[in-house]
Amino acid sequence: MLIPHDNFGGDGPVLHFSHPNAYTPGCFRQFLTPLTSCFRVLAAHHRPLWYLSPGYGAADAPEAFIDWTWDAIADDLLRFLDQQRLEGIVGAGHSLGAVATLMAARKEPERFRALALIEPVFLPPHMLQAIQAHPKLAAERPFVLGALRRRDRWPSRSDAFARFRDKPVFARWSDEALWDYVNAGLHEDGTTGEVVLSYPREWEARFYARPPTNVWDQLPGLTHPTLAIRAMDSDTLFPEAWALWQNLQPAATFVEMDGVGHMLTAEAPEDVAAVVAHWLEDVEAAASNQSASG
Repeated sequence: MLIPHDNFGGDGPVLHFSHPNAYTPGCFRQFLTPLTSCFRVLAAHHRPLWYLSPGYGAADAPEAFIDWTWDAIADDLLRFLDQQRLEGIVGAGHSLGAVATLMAARKEPERFRALALIEPVFLPPHMLQAIQAHPKLAAERPFVLGALRRRDRWPSRSDAFARFRDKPVFARWSDEALWDYVNAGLHEDGTTGEVVLSYPREWEARFYARPPTNVWDQLPGLTHPTLAIRAMDSDTLFPEAWALWQNLQPAATFVEMDGVGHMLTAEAPEDVAAVVAHWLEDVEAAASNQSASG
């Protein structure tokens, strides 16, 4: 099957956005739309969302991958680029999507011209060692259990919005951003008439239970121009990991954004888009100057 994707429009070089765990690409319309002024913005759907697309079959089901790793999402990204015949793209990603973009760039570096990695799931080495030593305990982490208990259906979109509006996790989201989540992240159940979370909570939990353990081995060999973005109030990219990343990839550009948490692309979408756009302008200018001098 062709991997489903969202096309946000725009002209110019392709920028691919790899979305976070538990969300669909359309949830990030406010972040991605400003980037269409300079880029053609595409966003492939991660494997847990494929069941909503025509042509979906058992061979494409997440359940078909018993011993899956986060690398499978990177492989899906490369497969999408093959299907779309894309080379030399800007790879942008948030959280799970940032890790998948990094892994894809290490596997096939020629596919990418630059990387913008936003709040990637780079857990500190001591945490990863503990998870590897006690995988059953990892499956009982609060994020995992919380995902499995998450309510996943409501009578209507307005009921879902009202429910979300009162939740602390969405406190920094504008009403417009939250409606994007409700409209793009939920779909109608044709049988019951309810609206249902499109991203299965079981798969959200699986990603939380099995964080990537090889990221620290991949960063030193990354040679693409790279923008690293961390939220000052992050509960995912801890200061220890942020410092280690800077040591392993000193040529990258590191930006911390104040007043936002891990979901900064929804909390301050235009501000994050501006950071990415300005950095890419500098990268393109540097490349042009190098070409002219060469």
